[in-house]
Amino acid sequence: MVQVTLVSLYGKKKSALAALIVRCQQLVTKVAGAAFAPYDIEQVHATIIGLQARDDSPGCNARFAEYRGRDAVMDFDGFFNFLRQGGQIPFDVQIGGFADRDYPFTSRGAIPYERSFSLQDDKVVVMGWPSRDEASLTPPTAAGVMAHDARIYPATLDAIRRAAQRFGILHRYHRTLAAIDNDLFFRIGLLNPRSLTPAMTIALQSDVCHYLSNQPPLIIRVSLDDISIAAYEDDRLPTASTRTWSLADPRVTGDFVAKLYA
Repeated sequence: MVQVTLVSLYGKKKSALAALIVRCQQLVTKVAGAAFAPYDIEQVHATIIGLQARDDSPGCNARFAEYRGRDAVMDFDGFFNFLRQGGQIPFDVQIGGFADRDYPFTSRGAIPYERSFSLQDDKVVVMGWPSRDEASLTPPTAAGVMAHDARIYPATLDAIRRAAQRFGILHRYHRTLAAIDNDLFFRIGLLNPRSLTPAMTIALQSDVCHYLSNQPPLIIRVSLDDISIAAYEDDRLPTASTRTWSLADPRVTGDFVAKLYA
């Protein structure tokens, strides 16, 4: 069945982001060798929210059925209007440059230094988080650090994903009412987890987290032009079989998206 998702930064990348992804892939390959299958750079993307439909009812959201046990018809026009006019987009994301210290937010209970890179089953993941322009500056020292950080790391993505529920769309990581997911996560490849010993896994995660932490903060702006509807059959979103349309294109309407499911 063809499914649909809402992704960002799919396709051609700015040189700085492409270089960071390639370097992370090289660090993984150095340890895992042929057990790691890196994604093509254009294939790498960050999911905003999945728009997967139930197999037996293409108009109904699969996550609402799975996690909340109820039918929810997806209001694509309402959601797209919110994204285009709601004031959340464009937003900036910081990738790398997170020191090994506390920040005013965590991801799955871990500090951003630790979550910037992770191995999740067979998935190799790099993460960033919404920021404001000031995040590219050297953070202050001493007592003002946490107060400064609280101002520059807004919960933009979590707000967008939570608002989607009003339009019959439930985010995969909002399984419970209290769940929070403000992560912008890039799957950069797949790895056979049995190919690494526990010690190798820990060392690899530590090495890549250390590399990312020591990079200057990479600030990426995500605009409507950078967000796409993607129709796919393979959830790795290979470029050869994935079709995409920019959310900035006014021809991307609810009727248009509803006809993509098959």
